[in-house]
Amino acid sequence: MPLYEYYAYNRSGKLITGLIDARSNKNAYEKLKANNLFPHKISVDSKPVSKSALTNDRLSFVLVQLATLLKAGIPIDRAVDSVLGQTDSKDMSRVLARIKTFILEGKSFSGAMKEEKSLPPLLIKMAEAGESVGNLETILENYALFLEKESESAKKMVSALIYPTVVVCASVLLILFILTYITPILSDIFNSFGRQLPFISSILVSFGTFLKNNFLILFVVIALAIFIFTKYVPKKVKDDLKILFPYTGEAYKFMVYSRWARTLGMLHGGGIPLLKSLESARKVTDNESIEKDLVYVEGKVEKGESFSKALSIVFPPLIVNMVETGQQTGELAKMMNSVADFYEKEADRKINIFLKLFEPAMIIALGITIGFIVVSVLLPIFEINSIVK
Repeated sequence: MPLYEYYAYNRSGKLITGLIDARSNKNAYEKLKANNLFPHKISVDSKPVSKSALTNDRLSFVLVQLATLLKAGIPIDRAVDSVLGQTDSKDMSRVLARIKTFILEGKSFSGAMKEEKSLPPLLIKMAEAGESVGNLETILENYALFLEKESESAKKMVSALIYPTVVVCASVLLILFILTYITPILSDIFNSFGRQLPFISSILVSFGTFLKNNFLILFVVIALAIFIFTKYVPKKVKDDLKILFPYTGEAYKFMVYSRWARTLGMLHGGGIPLLKSLESARKVTDNESIEKDLVYVEGKVEKGESFSKALSIVFPPLIVNMVETGQQTGELAKMMNSVADFYEKEADRKINIFLKLFEPAMIIALGITIGFIVVSVLLPIFEINSIVK
């Protein structure tokens, strides 16, 4: 049944708004009247909430609050209603209001979340497992911790790349400005004296003139190339490219492995069987090359091979030994979290090595480029100075 958004007056004459689950507009009206509300306006709730609006930080905050209230023995509908009054995000409030409405209509918490398309499928699957074993609050806490780790890893990656990105962009803009505006002026001044530009300067001027005259064409070509690559290049090729480059490719691969291991540990620790956990965890990698290896691991486990032995085809002996220890001690979920931490640290290490190599290489490349431009600009100036004298 669809949801309807309503504006209605209560017995005190106060205008209130909310959501109600009903078969039709007429049925929604009757339900409101039965609850001693006098409808003013009823319309189908058709405002979608984008997945990007529900950030990891916001969702994590809401899940921690829900888990805390559930631990205190508060029913799920009241818990959702309490959190609804705490969030400052309109999108999150709308999602919680919809979930609360479906719960009041008799659905379970996970069933209510299934109706909300903006929520992560992994969270819904975890909530189902938590409800089946009567441990929903722990599951929500674990998922909140998972989101915090994901958010922290993303922030680390962004902060590490901010400095080199800003320096490169600023340098490129400065070089383009000199090429397209400064060098033509020098060329005009030099030509006014009837002299020919030095060879190195003429190269610079020719390049600058080409950029200035063909800027729009170059922009269209680059934009078209990006569009074709994004739209028509197969995902497998793009996924292969992501792991191709030294250091950055390895860092990306380790981050994917970290996300996979943490998700697997969370799912299996929540009571979901290993094979189903493997299948769900594989989907969060979002990389066809890595997924292919994990599908092979799943096939081996499905045929009865031990998880640790199946992993030995893809992962190094250190990881295999950690997983084997987790299986022997009955703490596989905990050990998978340790594997995730290991890969996260390895990804950080690879990024740091890349930055230590990239920054001096970037400075040298920019120094050579700017040095070439400076020499190309100064040579005509020195010659003009000699002519004037």
